[in-house]
Amino acid sequence: MVQHPEIVSDGEKRAALGRLLADAHLDGSDRLQAFLTYIVEEELAGRGEEIRSKTIAQDVYDRDTSEGTDPENIVRVDARRLRQFLELHYEGIGKDDPVRLCIDSGGYRPRFEAVSGIATVSISTEVKRFGLPIGAFAIGALVGALVAVGLAQDGQETASAEVSGLPAADSNAYLQRAAIYEKSPAALQAFNLAQQARTMIFPIFDQQRQLLVLTVFEGVIEIDPEYFGGYAGAAQALASLAVITPPSDAKTEYADAAMKLANQAVSLAPDQAWSQSAKSWAFFANRDYDAALQLGRRASKLDPNDGAVLDFLGAVALFSGAFEEAIETADRLSLLDPSNQRFANRNISGATHFHLGQYQTTVERFEEAKQLGDPLSAPSLAYVTAALSAMGQDQAAKAKLAELERAWPDAPIDAILKSIHKDVENAEAVLRELRKQGWVSPVR
Repeated sequence: MVQHPEIVSDGEKRAALGRLLADAHLDGSDRLQAFLTYIVEEELAGRGEEIRSKTIAQDVYDRDTSEGTDPENIVRVDARRLRQFLELHYEGIGKDDPVRLCIDSGGYRPRFEAVSGIATVSISTEVKRFGLPIGAFAIGALVGALVAVGLAQDGQETASAEVSGLPAADSNAYLQRAAIYEKSPAALQAFNLAQQARTMIFPIFDQQRQLLVLTVFEGVIEIDPEYFGGYAGAAQALASLAVITPPSDAKTEYADAAMKLANQAVSLAPDQAWSQSAKSWAFFANRDYDAALQLGRRASKLDPNDGAVLDFLGAVALFSGAFEEAIETADRLSLLDPSNQRFANRNISGATHFHLGQYQTTVERFEEAKQLGDPLSAPSLAYVTAALSAMGQDQAAKAKLAELERAWPDAPIDAILKSIHKDVENAEAVLRELRKQGWVSPVR
């Protein structure tokens, strides 16, 4: 959630402190009460910027930092405990407090937020100011709500069935969901919703799709803030929006937000392939191709059978110019079964074969994608058109170009390809063939 803070008076800050000190969770913890009181009083005295672990150790705990011990470590531990307390308080008896006190990670200076009268805006609402379609958000919220309710019910039935000993088609999946359900029904709801939304990310070039998916993942975060998948999925949707957005402040903000959420996913679950894959894609959105490849490879090693992880690695390899790796990743025989939850591998393979000069294979791969129901995008049809043109099949190429222009009349193919390829010449290779067939970039 993104909040726009109002000015909070000193009186309101003291009242916020008083409500926290009155919380029973702090009973018997004189040190935490003293810590909290000290940082608020320092802030009110205008010395908030000077608050350091050293000053807290000296002024609150009466510890000498020059004695060779590490009293500042106690400060860090207590700060973490205070952050946990604040989260507990504002999720419980303090949920209606008019002013909230926050202690951001990496520091000790308190920050105050007025809840009543401030605009609390979701990630999805925040991006409306970039001039994106508003309808997508309403659709996304509706779909998210419906899917969440349906999957929560399915998940609860699944967990109950497994626990009672009924047969399951996939015992590992049932066991996993049963374990999550034991944590809480909300945790299972978030997990199921995230898994469903994950299959919706591709094709990445569909803006409204990414906005919808972003809304759904935001719902996952709201349901279970401790589940890494909500942050990983939101990061991938935001990174995809950054990739397809023309150079602008909006593009930069998407990329920055993607990296922040990806870091949160990695912080929650560093050993999960999806977390590492999300950070890889965030690096890609920030045009750090080497880091994107490195983390994408790490993710594929953590879970070599995760189709979504492989698809993102394949996309990074393709647009980084690592064509052989893209082919190997996309064409793994064990994952070409149409029943496998992969939606981009044939598109990635087709585009990569084009850059290797294997134009017939490009056409065949995209035809397979169409036959198997993989979602297509404007760049997909652009690659098919270019491949047909490169083989001298002008009539078929013009027909495919007409299909592209009917489906996506305003698609900025040139801007998309030039912004996503590390080597702009790889984008030009496609665009030259399109121009040969009479394609003209739309005026924007």
